[in-house]
Amino acid sequence: MQDWRCPHCLAELAIGANEHRCAACGWSRRLDGRLWLEDEAMQPADFDRAAAIRLQDMEAHFWMRERRRLLGKIIARLQPPGGRAVELGCGTGGLLPLLERRFPEVVAVDAHAALLRQAARASEKAELVQADVCRSTLPSGSFGLIVAMDVLEHVDPDAFLAEARRLSGERGMLLLSVPAAPSLWSRMDEMAGHRCRYTRPRLAAELSRNGWEPVAYTHYQCLLFPLVWLSRALGRRGRGLPERSPPSWLDGLLGQVNRLEVSLFGGRSLPFGSSLLMWARLRK
Repeated sequence: MQDWRCPHCLAELAIGANEHRCAACGWSRRLDGRLWLEDEAMQPADFDRAAAIRLQDMEAHFWMRERRRLLGKIIARLQPPGGRAVELGCGTGGLLPLLERRFPEVVAVDAHAALLRQAARASEKAELVQADVCRSTLPSGSFGLIVAMDVLEHVDPDAFLAEARRLSGERGMLLLSVPAAPSLWSRMDEMAGHRCRYTRPRLAAELSRNGWEPVAYTHYQCLLFPLVWLSRALGRRGRGLPERSPPSWLDGLLGQVNRLEVSLFGGRSLPFGSSLLMWARLRK
């Protein structure tokens, strides 16, 4: 790929076999296997190291497992153009195998080196780049599909969606997930560093003002929504249910409920849930 740009001065980077370097300001990034690493200690203000560590423990959680199945159904329906996909805020890389099965070229971006190293173990061919998701350094107009799972609620939405617009090809698609339902706001959101929990009109408005045309949406964990609401309400009273780390029998049971929802309704516009997924295309 051509025209990588410096995150600090926006000059074009010199691309070597093992290094990206900016001749204008001296910024550099080195290659380690499939990882382009800038700074092992890099820690964005909107997603601290403690939150990153918690994320590493969530990949096998009932919520994550079945959401990947839902995302597989949605991506298969989108059929985005071109052979490149990028995930902004890839975390531990749980979604990368799914993207790699559908796209010949996959790039994954995250600011945390530890998460990128784990993502490299989860993937087979993705190119992994340490960068700020709102200023990624990646070439403009390069991707047919841009994916961001539970990222937007951590960052400035206009900066992020403008960056996604810059990266998108002419007919590119953007697939987002965000935490839904303001009534679910709890200590868990505060620990995760969320700005908000979204409603569908709020997310659609943020997309529209940044040059994206919402195409469709769905919610996830519609069937479990009453239980999630009860868990958060009890949590506000200091009596939370074991939602984040349930015992194995409960994790399996809740996972089956989510699996049933995805099997019956995957990709349809469910009216409510604990997560909101929306996909959009560039406005013509």
